[in-house]
Amino acid sequence: MAAAAGVPAMAKLRALSASKRSPLSSSALFASRAGVFRGPAGGRVRSGGSSSLRMTVVRAENSPVPDYVPDSKFYKVEAILRPWRVPHVSSALLKIGIRGVTVSDVRGFGAQGGSSERQAGSEFSEDNFLAKVKMEIVVSKDQVESVIEKIIEEARTGEIGDGKIFLLPVSDIIRVRTGERGEKAERMTGGQADIISVGSN
Repeated sequence: MAAAAGVPAMAKLRALSASKRSPLSSSALFASRAGVFRGPAGGRVRSGGSSSLRMTVVRAENSPVPDYVPDSKFYKVEAILRPWRVPHVSSALLKIGIRGVTVSDVRGFGAQGGSSERQAGSEFSEDNFLAKVKMEIVVSKDQVESVIEKIIEEARTGEIGDGKIFLLPVSDIIRVRTGERGEKAERMTGGQADIISVGSN
């Protein structure tokens, strides 16, 4: 489909999308400088001018591997937990050499739907949002499963509202004080790496 000169690249892409009857999400578009547009069916459409953009449509639901997990050297474990279980979790993580934990107070609801929560025999609720704590821990790939298992072990009560754990790939880590990156920045004195090295000696 030929596009008129001077029409912005996004407008050309929308026109192409409409002609193929395939709606596109702007958040699923990645652009690089070139003179070719790629439609959702993989077809090419030439555009005028060297300053136009090439758009590649990426759709996660069409991934050939439905259970694909992005591979990374580091991962961030985010856990939304009951506030009174957090000391148990952090203490257990320290015992296995996991340091560098960020904790923040959050509010929200999930399966509970903002219903009252019972603690120490009394119920409490506030504006239909329950008080939770978010723990964030960035660890190397080989530490991920042990961290997740320890969080579940210490945070689980067996009742609705125990929380959720999210796992996110992390591309790099930079220590502000020294400028170190990657494994050097992730490693902390007294952490799991030191515990393992002492145990092997």
